[in-house]
Amino acid sequence: MSLRPSARTEVRRNRYKVAVDAEEGRRRREDNMVEIRKSRREESLLKKRREGLQQLSSGAAQNQLQQPL
Repeated sequence: MSLRPSARTEVRRNRYKVAVDAEEGRRRREDNMVEIRKSRREESLLKKRREGLQQLSSGAAQNQLQQPL
């Protein structure tokens, strides 16, 4: 018996759990991870923008209070 798989065993292996293809599963996981990274990045940017706007508005309010009338 050789260690090299024959065509018959290759066909059997490919038909086993046909619904789960290794390449397709890997591609799906990678796509999922890319989407997660994108959403986290967007959330982070939105958070920084909100904080920046709050600092600008609070800074402007403080400047108005400090200006002599």
